[in-house]
Amino acid sequence: MKIASDLDSLAAGLHGRRSRMADGERLRSLCSLPSHGALAAALFPGRGAATPGQVQRLLAESFIRETYELAFSLGGARGRYVEWLAARLQVENLKVMVRAFSAGLTPEAARPMLFGMPAGQEAYGPALAKARTPGQLAAALPAGALRSCLERAYAAYPENSRPFFYEAALDQCYFGELQVRLRGLRGADREYTDRLARQETAVFDLMLAARGRFFYGLEKKALLGLFAPGSNITALRFSDMLDAPGVAELRALAAGLAVQAGPPEPDPAALEALAWGRYARLAARAFRGSHMGFGAVAGYLALRRLEAANLITVSEGLRLGVPVGELYSRTLPRVEGAK
Repeated sequence: MKIASDLDSLAAGLHGRRSRMADGERLRSLCSLPSHGALAAALFPGRGAATPGQVQRLLAESFIRETYELAFSLGGARGRYVEWLAARLQVENLKVMVRAFSAGLTPEAARPMLFGMPAGQEAYGPALAKARTPGQLAAALPAGALRSCLERAYAAYPENSRPFFYEAALDQCYFGELQVRLRGLRGADREYTDRLARQETAVFDLMLAARGRFFYGLEKKALLGLFAPGSNITALRFSDMLDAPGVAELRALAAGLAVQAGPPEPDPAALEALAWGRYARLAARAFRGSHMGFGAVAGYLALRRLEAANLITVSEGLRLGVPVGELYSRTLPRVEGAK
């Protein structure tokens, strides 16, 4: 696909693409399809995507490809920031390999679960599948933020540690580099982009506390070092969140920082949905408010990530035979009415 190089033309094209996204009634209609095969045919006609895994790979790789094309067209600090948004999927590749090592799987078994990445980028997929040990996994990466982070994580935690620690360390590293690239933006380019980056980081910190304490039962000391700065949640507030006796109290501590204030919520999964709902509203606001500026690009890519996540949910739901209404309710908050 050809992408315009000047920001006005590029943003105008993104408004056209936004109108074709799968949310609202279009998303509901996809939830009502009779089978996973029908979804594959609707999303990727003629691509031969026969399994949910293949559909999910195509969804992720479509996002990666579009993000890199936008980064190339923008160039400079804008391009560097956008390029790092694709690294979100590179981090997921590394998490797959971390879990594979932990489960005793061979690299060959893990390889079908890796997303294809452009050659030369950090965490290039096929190169990872040749690694046989954590040390070889780190060595397979080019010099950069993700390699340094993985090396530090394996040095900090014993090899028999839960994958949770390595995965959280990779996420922490991702957000650290995101802040570095955000600081390279100037003026109006940061007006909406900063809010999106802060909220995504807040989602991570919130769920680090929720999952770490209430799902894995980890001690506060083990989680403090994984905190990612850069959101509205301060280190002191994060410490308080780790002391929360339950999820309801955790929501109260995160109100106005990662989620909207509201009634007590006992379910960590619902808490995450609330946090992503706030992200969706910020994304829609950035896309509309910036209109023809860089905020429209950042907002569009945030909406594209939510769309891809929803379509992956639909793919899995159709495979499992989840009823339409229930499946639609499992998707991330729709953004067509976001304010």
